[in-house]
Amino acid sequence: MAKSFGWNVEVRKILYEELPSFTEVMAAGTAAALVPIKSITMKSKGDKFTYQNESDEPGPMCTKFLTTLKGIQQGKIKDEFGWLYEITEPKGGYTTRGGQEETNGYESNVDKMP
Repeated sequence: MAKSFGWNVEVRKILYEELPSFTEVMAAGTAAALVPIKSITMKSKGDKFTYQNESDEPGPMCTKFLTTLKGIQQGKIKDEFGWLYEITEPKGGYTTRGGQEETNGYESNVDKMP
């Protein structure tokens, strides 16, 4: 996505000495998408590098990534990366495990909790 914004992209290891020079730091993953990092601390050196004034709110770069990603996921922004796949009903229709139509498959399922 960063390239599509016209940003320069480098794929490399980050040196410890570079940490103070960053304005924003974020973690990326499949489950969390993007999480802004408030600070990085190395107690043994007495170092603490803070980003975005340790705000709970994402910075402008993270916000742009999140907004674009969510827009693609919701179909509001064209997926130019080939990330989305259409899920269709299987041939022959839908059946549940165990043949029980009122739950996701088992009487003890979460759907049956009070």
